[in-house]
Amino acid sequence: MKELHQKITETVKEYRNQEANLIELTQEADFTKLYLELGYSSLFEYLNIGQGISAATVSNLITVARKSVKIPEMMEAIASGEVGLAKLRKVSSVITSENKSEWIEKSKKLSCRELEKEVAKVSTYKPRRDFWQRINADYFRLSIDTTEDFKALAERAEAKKKSVTAKTAPKNQSVTQDSGPTDNKREHIPQDILNQVVLRDKGRCSFQNHGRRCSHRRHLDIHHIKPVKDGGQNTVENLAILCEMHHIYLHNQEEIERSLALIRRLRG
Repeated sequence: MKELHQKITETVKEYRNQEANLIELTQEADFTKLYLELGYSSLFEYLNIGQGISAATVSNLITVARKSVKIPEMMEAIASGEVGLAKLRKVSSVITSENKSEWIEKSKKLSCRELEKEVAKVSTYKPRRDFWQRINADYFRLSIDTTEDFKALAERAEAKKKSVTAKTAPKNQSVTQDSGPTDNKREHIPQDILNQVVLRDKGRCSFQNHGRRCSHRRHLDIHHIKPVKDGGQNTVENLAILCEMHHIYLHNQEEIERSLALIRRLRG
């Protein structure tokens, strides 16, 4: 029995160490946008669908990975084998650089339920009871609570969007014309050209790599394959539909690849 206990203890420690490794890799994938290159429009989708990790675990993983960029001690605590991913996810909303030692210590000593109670004592968040509101026989309104990062991303996307609804696009779908670099000479894409591009790409992000095509059909942009600044024209052949994330990725691909190469060199 003692030998079995020892094996389990050692295995759990190794498991925690692998959790720490996975957090580190998730940070790298988040920074380099690896998932976009593989045809996924979000880190969550890549880990959940592409890697087959449960949605709950992915949520924990991404939250802790992003928080531990600011507080590396969180990852060190997992690597030590003394605390798991799920517990650190519970304290991620209240842990700071000033109180990190206190919350990491609590994570090591308390059970998940006890930890939840401790977090509730200092958390200012009040959960909503009703998220769904019926509008009519067919539609509901969804209300959600979000983080500051998500709010900033949503506001940026809203500011960027100047939608042009294509006649051939599915109902409620909008396609935004490529804003590209600031250029007063940029011509508006004719509606008939836009319609042909939407029809050809079947109202869906056309980014495809490694045998997988992005599945997104909303918040779509029109992308110039050959940039306008390099002489690219508003022709069907030079235009493609991309979701917002893949559009941003292609415009910043060189910078992302340089960053990835730098990270790999630093890690040896």
